[in-house]
Amino acid sequence: MTSVMKRWIACLAPWMVLASAATAAKLEPVSVQLTYNTPSATEAYRVGDQCYITPKLAKEWDWNVSILGQEMQIATEGRLFRVPTLREEGKFLMSLTEAARYLGAIAEWDGNTYRVLGRIRNVEITSAGLQVDSTIKIKPRFFRLASPDRYIIDFLGGRMDVPDDLEIPAWWRVGQYDPNTARIVLEHPAAVAIPAGKVEQTRQFILPLPAIARTAPDKVTGIITPVVDANVKVVPPSMTLALPEVANDHNGGTLLTIKASTKLEQPPAIQYISPTQLQVSMPKAAFKEMVSQNMGDSRWVNSFSTSTDGANAILTIQTKRALAFSASTNGNLINIRLTVPSSSGTLNGKVIVIDPGHGGKDGGAHSNGVSEKNLTLKISQEVRDILSGTGASVIMTRDTDVYPSLTARAQIANDSKAAVFVSIHINSINKDNSRSGGMTFYHMQDPEDRLLAECIQSEIAKVSGIPDLGTWSDRRIYQSGFSVLRNSTVPSVLIEMGFINHKNDRAQMTQKDFANRVAKAIVKGIQIFLGEQ
Repeated sequence: MTSVMKRWIACLAPWMVLASAATAAKLEPVSVQLTYNTPSATEAYRVGDQCYITPKLAKEWDWNVSILGQEMQIATEGRLFRVPTLREEGKFLMSLTEAARYLGAIAEWDGNTYRVLGRIRNVEITSAGLQVDSTIKIKPRFFRLASPDRYIIDFLGGRMDVPDDLEIPAWWRVGQYDPNTARIVLEHPAAVAIPAGKVEQTRQFILPLPAIARTAPDKVTGIITPVVDANVKVVPPSMTLALPEVANDHNGGTLLTIKASTKLEQPPAIQYISPTQLQVSMPKAAFKEMVSQNMGDSRWVNSFSTSTDGANAILTIQTKRALAFSASTNGNLINIRLTVPSSSGTLNGKVIVIDPGHGGKDGGAHSNGVSEKNLTLKISQEVRDILSGTGASVIMTRDTDVYPSLTARAQIANDSKAAVFVSIHINSINKDNSRSGGMTFYHMQDPEDRLLAECIQSEIAKVSGIPDLGTWSDRRIYQSGFSVLRNSTVPSVLIEMGFINHKNDRAQMTQKDFANRVAKAIVKGIQIFLGEQ
């Protein structure tokens, strides 16, 4: 456990309890609303406090479902998990309650309607602008109001869940407008300069802000009362973008150059969809052509496609292997550099440093007789054994119940010139059973650290049985980041497997096969990072 996290998601109840409680129960038809979607009055049933739906309804939401024995496997929003099924009154149903918990969504009854909402777990001002993260897809809606000047962003299908000590300017208002809509209000004369438009549903929303909007206005008029506005003002793009030119660069990577019609003030926002798929977003812009183009002669790019979400130009890049990225602007040119990690190839012959968190005098987090230092050592030893079988040389910062200093842990990786440094931890929070989920941290915005985190977390999420909170920069927790990552000079990540004082995370982490299955995922993530898979 590294610190008290700043955001949280719904707990994960044991599906076995759901299944046993649901059997031989009367089905009560109900309505279901999934985030911003129109409520469905069919294909859903209440069983006790749980909600079950037909696979047909799940498919209407673009969920990919398949039957596996007594369970239903679901693939949606880049996640793969299983939920219990129910056969009752001639119907074959799947647990929406359990699916919502795996996705980290808020699920609640409102009379005869079961509402599933995205939990907005982070609101932050970054170098790219305003960033909002949700556990499942929500739909942003923008509009402006005058007297005073206000810029309003509604998140349809979202529930705001941010800490009281949220670090935002005093002239911002963050909260819940109604049960289905979270709202952010920026009261500032510079609101007229902020782009507005129609944005498609998303889990991560980034809104570039003009520099003046980050500075205090002459006057803040006080608390803003919610104002309903049904009209969305769409602002036409202020620049056009040519199709990217893709070339191999002299450092062995790939350079994408995009020419804009006007001078650029900031680089685009870029995020991983998966370790081999990147999404680039440029505000107030549109590509001249909407295309999907294969790049067979490129060293690392398979294809790219251009599109728009109504307010931003979107470039999606499919790569041939996991690549790190960086972006910059030069006049009216956008340069996106894709690079192979400095440590590449096979695990055979590589030095990997594994750091079981805490140890000795520092037991770390603990709950119900379970100690973090014991869990992290068990997982780390499984990782060591699997890595050794690949021909890698493995160094453990500790292999017994001792406590190496934080500085010493990073120094071990540096001195060994390790290909990868992985620190393994278990999370905790003040209130039991209030937060659930696993995540992987990278240092600041380091490109290789970020890629390594993406590769490892995406594999852990497939097998852990714990909700996936994704990858985070350690700057969200500490200004200077985590010590073991800050002091490391090799590609490094810190994994938080789950919350030890959440009963369902703890139930997963104490299963006999948990250490082995997440260890295999960690090794596979490292292999993807190195380009071995």
